[in-house]
Amino acid sequence: MHTLPTMRDAIFGWCRNPFGKLTLLILGLLCMATFGYWFFEYYPVGDAKDIFGALWWAVVTLTTVGYGDMVPTTIGGKVMGLIVMICGIGLVSTLTGNLASMLVEHKARKRKGLLTVKLTNHVIIVGWNDFGPELVAALRDNGVLMNDKDTNLVLVNGLAADEREAVAFQLDLGDRLHFVWGTITQESVLLKARPDRAQVVYLLSQHTAQSAKDADHETLYAALALRELAPQVPLYGEVALPENRKHLLRAGVNEIIVHGQLTSVVLGLMGANPSMWTLLQELIGMRGNNHIKFKTLTSAEKPLLWGDLMTQFRADGRLPLALCKVSKQLSLEDVLDDGSALDQFILELFESSGQETNIGDTGPRVLTNPPDTEPLRDFDAVLFLNPREAR
Repeated sequence: MHTLPTMRDAIFGWCRNPFGKLTLLILGLLCMATFGYWFFEYYPVGDAKDIFGALWWAVVTLTTVGYGDMVPTTIGGKVMGLIVMICGIGLVSTLTGNLASMLVEHKARKRKGLLTVKLTNHVIIVGWNDFGPELVAALRDNGVLMNDKDTNLVLVNGLAADEREAVAFQLDLGDRLHFVWGTITQESVLLKARPDRAQVVYLLSQHTAQSAKDADHETLYAALALRELAPQVPLYGEVALPENRKHLLRAGVNEIIVHGQLTSVVLGLMGANPSMWTLLQELIGMRGNNHIKFKTLTSAEKPLLWGDLMTQFRADGRLPLALCKVSKQLSLEDVLDDGSALDQFILELFESSGQETNIGDTGPRVLTNPPDTEPLRDFDAVLFLNPREAR
């Protein structure tokens, strides 16, 4: 019902802008020149079929190409040629300038992050801090951000123009890097990144630009907006304060890392024995390739026990580490407290407005180094170490 008025408004809007007016003027002149040449040159001799020849002459003359294969012989035809040539010099050059200006403006708007990206299966990073480049490097090393033309990175943040230029130079992704500029809590800004078409979305805490509390609030609002725009896309986040982790879980973030928490754990391991940190570096690829791999259990492997799987994997040099249960869908009812009046009020708001209470999934469950008698039927995949290449 609303399609025709929308198309009509779009057409009228295009006709009212300078480029549309110029295009219509050139088309009008082209039609006039075609009919005029045919009328003066062909109509008197009764050759009514050569209208295409008249169109050819009009285009060649209007664009000032001037092949010379068709020349008017009548006074009326020559006057028509003079009008078309004089008008063509100004109109065509103006049209060319407008086209160039539009292309430059489009490119400038893209660099400023003001355009909606037209991508699919891309990676989105919402927010930015000093660890952003390291995240991008990790995504490259682990194959999430593939080094081909099909995988693009979209950065959504409010960085200044010179800071965006510095980030683009540092990441060195060329045309595969896209910016969306604006406040990350605004749904209209997030919508330009097309999170519904992304393969994964990361939320970085902006605690370096504001207080930790305000940064976590901003991350929470962004998570709520993203979950509404893309309820099925994996969403991983970072918080500055540990007490805010549960709030992001309730907002539908799949996995959350507390800023600095991993550093504290690693420093504790180094204090116990420095070789533990070296081992972690080897496992997660900080000293080369990532050796931890993921494999879905087949129907033939499901009836086995962990010990049987260990024997099979060790036969070709692989070392099983853990069993994995794929995440399940999580709703508001699963995370809200029945005894909390505030949580019940939140749930009632969702229900009264007709909004979905599905907020994502619980994240995978991992069982590390299970006993040999552990059955595999309740798990979906295995994490293992690939054998190191012989030297």
